[in-house]
Amino acid sequence: MRAARIGRQWSDHVQSGRLAGIIGCLALVLLALPALGDLQREIDRAIAEASLEGMSIGVSVVDLRTGRRLAEVRAYEPLIPASNMKLLTSAAALMTLGEGFLFETRFVLAGDRLVVVGSGDPGLGDPALLSALPEPMDVEKLLDFIAETIVQAGPGAIREVVIDDRVFERPSVHESWPRDQLQHYYCAEVGGLNFHLNIVNVFARPTSLNQPARVAIEPMASGVEIDNTTRTVATQTSAGRPHTSALAVLRDDAGNRLRVSGAISRSIAVPTAVRDGAMLFGEMLAERLDQKGLTIGQAHQLPRGAVRRAADGERFEGRTLLFIKTPLPEVLRRCNTDSYNLHADALFKRLGHDLTREPGSWALGSAAVRTVLIDTIGPGSLDGLRIADGSGMSRHNRVSPATLSALLAHMNLHGGHSTRVLYRESLARSGQGTLRNNFLSERELRHDVLAKTGFLNGVRSISGYIAPKGGGEPVVAFSILMNNFKPTDSLRSRELRNELVRLIDREAATLRTGSLVTEPSTP
Repeated sequence: MRAARIGRQWSDHVQSGRLAGIIGCLALVLLALPALGDLQREIDRAIAEASLEGMSIGVSVVDLRTGRRLAEVRAYEPLIPASNMKLLTSAAALMTLGEGFLFETRFVLAGDRLVVVGSGDPGLGDPALLSALPEPMDVEKLLDFIAETIVQAGPGAIREVVIDDRVFERPSVHESWPRDQLQHYYCAEVGGLNFHLNIVNVFARPTSLNQPARVAIEPMASGVEIDNTTRTVATQTSAGRPHTSALAVLRDDAGNRLRVSGAISRSIAVPTAVRDGAMLFGEMLAERLDQKGLTIGQAHQLPRGAVRRAADGERFEGRTLLFIKTPLPEVLRRCNTDSYNLHADALFKRLGHDLTREPGSWALGSAAVRTVLIDTIGPGSLDGLRIADGSGMSRHNRVSPATLSALLAHMNLHGGHSTRVLYRESLARSGQGTLRNNFLSERELRHDVLAKTGFLNGVRSISGYIAPKGGGEPVVAFSILMNNFKPTDSLRSRELRNELVRLIDREAATLRTGSLVTEPSTP
């Protein structure tokens, strides 16, 4: 029953009327197509031969032309999806916000206050987006540009800089994220105002032998304190082997004090998540405005001391001096191709805000994604579904491979052409993004794989499309979720994932051959 409920809404729309015109070719069809179940048997065989004791694996493979399920292994069992959760989030964002949606950060002069109004934009100061501009810039140049624009607008003095991040609720870290990993870039806070991925890059450069390395951060922020206990070492060990630089950054339990240690033989950098990136951005902006000669705050007050957060219920009216926008397609690409958790969770919270006009939250984001799933692939998609966050960082998420493959099929069949293409192009393609390392080479595949991978301890996943190389409509949608493998089986689980993708790729080639044989000619 669950299979029927999940698949019915999208499979009813598959175009199959052309078969009436080619009944006479039935014998050719039977010769061209493999016996039903060949892929199923091959997948079952590969899983059995992998001998991954204790592992739970779910597989769902769908023919996009007919809606026929080509293979299923525990397809309706909810499993931890890891970053495959981003497929749900990005699809819901595209269908709810629309492909023309723009995140917008506004800088408003309200009397003698400068108010920075956030929209939850994860792309503000994103280094990859800055480098892709027609005139590329780095984060320091962006800060200078913002400050210079404000100064040129002519305010005589600014009494305070107000950070208005109320578009989202302020608990910015999900309660189920691993507490020992919150300083890592992939666990960066998700706020109503985000800047530079809510991280700083910690750089260490060697100096004189046995002396501390030179440590710096980007962007420069006086609110980040550095405790430097690094040591410069020779480029080679006493045995003549290359000395490997090792830089460790530990963020204190409170504030933004970073303890930096390690043996440094060459320049090295570590991205590190900061606390309260919104306020840190306000402090950096106030300092740069001060450096450009604009009076900030009260007499004898440091510029960063003039920064505060907007209070609940506080209203501001004024003149917009500058706005910075990030298009949704850029956020989708960073979410799916590059697998940035911040971008996924900002979309997730923004969905909750747009659904209710209340501050976006983890709970409202979950409700928004559930609503989209019901509207698109039916209530059967909710069987066993658990949505904790939008990125898949939480181990509390649960989704079935059948739900993922049904959603992928829906996104390939519905909406305007540009929407379908935008969703597909947000995914990593063979040899790109997260499909670059530890994945099949293009020589091993007959098609392009457009997919989202996922990885947590004991969890490996991949879901997406098999499509003709160089472009063309996808042939197959698939989802593979693997849970509970042992750390010692990580390599074997990766090899099994790749083998299953090879088998699905081979099946897609057979399907395409069959469709070429049976395709009616055009008069």
